[in-house]
Amino acid sequence: MQAGTFRTILVPTDFSDVSADALRTANLLREHCGHGKVVVMYANWFEAPPYFTSGRLDELQKEFRESLHLAEESLGAFVRSTLGGIPDSVNVRVIEALPADGIRRLAALEKPDLIVMGTHGRSGLNRWMLGSVAERVLRESTVPVLTVRSAPRRPIRRVLCPVHNTDLSRQALKLAAGISACFEASLTVFHVVETSGAKTVSDLCNWIPREERSRCDIRELVREGDASEEIVRLAAEEPYDMVVLGAPRRRFFEGMVLGTTAIRTVRHAPCPVLSVGADDLPQNSRLSSH
Repeated sequence: MQAGTFRTILVPTDFSDVSADALRTANLLREHCGHGKVVVMYANWFEAPPYFTSGRLDELQKEFRESLHLAEESLGAFVRSTLGGIPDSVNVRVIEALPADGIRRLAALEKPDLIVMGTHGRSGLNRWMLGSVAERVLRESTVPVLTVRSAPRRPIRRVLCPVHNTDLSRQALKLAAGISACFEASLTVFHVVETSGAKTVSDLCNWIPREERSRCDIRELVREGDASEEIVRLAAEEPYDMVVLGAPRRRFFEGMVLGTTAIRTVRHAPCPVLSVGADDLPQNSRLSSH
C-alpha cells in the first residue's frame, strides 16, 4: 500500500461533537486517500457491584443487552447525521468493553491503517489536557493515530512534518508526503535546532522518495528553539491543516510513555495531529499503487 493511502480507518466515538469532527475527517481521508472503508465504533461496558443478587444481576444484564441494541441504533443515527447517510464504505460496530480496551480489541480484528479520534480540551488548569482514553490509545496503538479537536476546515491543502535525524522521522515524512500527494497539498519539512551549536539535518527533502517528491510541493524550513513550541507556533502562523510527526514511545516501568515533544504538540496544536509510532509503518503502510 502506498504511504498515505488507507484501506481501513477506525473511528472510536462517544457521540460528542468532537467525535463527529473526527468522523468527518476520517471520511475526507477515505475519499482522497485510497477509497477504503471506515469503521465507526462505540464501546460500552457494564460491571455489576458484587453485592447484587442473582435475580437483580439477570435483570441488569437484560437491560444492558437492550442498551447495546439501542447503542447500535444510536450509532447508525450518529453516522447518518454526521455524513448525511451511511455509505457502503462505512461500517458501524458496538463493542462490549471499556473504551480503550474496545479500541484495542477492534483494531486487532480490523487491522486498520489509521485510527482517527476526537480529543476534548479541558478548561482551567487542565486546559488542553488529553482525555485518558485518547492518551492511552496514543501510547499503545501499533498504527498511526490522528487526533482531532475540530471540524476539517477544508480539503487538506497544507501539511507540516517536523523531523529530526531518526528513522522514525523518516517514516513519518514518507507518510506525510503520501497524504500531501493524495490531496495535491503542499508539504513543509520542518527541523528545530534545540541546542546551541547543534547541526541541522542536511537536505531534509531528499528523505522523500523521488516518486513522492514529484507529486507534491515541498519546502524545507529550519528554526531554533524548543521543538514543541516552534511546531505549535508554526502550525498556527501559516496555518496548516495537519501535522504529521514521529511520536517515539519509551518504556516506563510496565507501561509506555510518549515523548515530550509529541505529547505537547498533540495537546496544543491548532490542527489535527497524526502521530506515527516506531512500529506503525512497517506493519500497515507499505508502498504500493492505488
